[in-house]
Amino acid sequence: MCANGDPAKPGINTIPCGNGSFLPFARPNTPTTPCTVCSPSTIVSVTDLQNFPAYAAPTNMEPNGWTIVGLPTNFWADASAQIQEGLLLGEPAQVMFTPTSYRWDYGDSNTASTPTGGSNWTTLNLTEFSNTTTSHTYTTKGTYTVILTVDYRADYSFGDQGWRPVEGVVTVPSAPFTVIAAKESTVLVAEDCNTNPRGPGC
Repeated sequence: MCANGDPAKPGINTIPCGNGSFLPFARPNTPTTPCTVCSPSTIVSVTDLQNFPAYAAPTNMEPNGWTIVGLPTNFWADASAQIQEGLLLGEPAQVMFTPTSYRWDYGDSNTASTPTGGSNWTTLNLTEFSNTTTSHTYTTKGTYTVILTVDYRADYSFGDQGWRPVEGVVTVPSAPFTVIAAKESTVLVAEDCNTNPRGPGC
């Protein structure tokens, strides 16, 4: 060991390696602060996650903003696993949120719970106004406010100690949005059906 460290790195005590390079020298008696909450027996609940906000899932629908009474309206959410970093119980940690269920309030006194967020008709290889696992059919014309709430499972990790479950469920509501349901005769077709065969009424 160089008595005064590596001359090329003043102020850093180093030890020589077999290949001629130098690495920092760790003193064996350097005091360290133990992580008192890193034990596997530590119980973390959702109330401990104030520093780790789970973000609301973007919501979508088709047709966009309107629908026809008696035909399915397709809703879906772009929710995915999220990893946030911050202080948990005073220690640096990561928290991962994984969506587990989607609770839909369609605004007409009907609700539904789905295990997935769904997808659009094109991705599902379906024609317009097809039923999906996340679709809903309005039976009366009117304006409705739709609200989605996503339930997340949370897991936490201190450093490289692996993921451990957080007790409880994190619920995150998305921004409400409006759906206008009308009779088919009142829906205007914006394009020629020859140009857009998948358009409403075609």
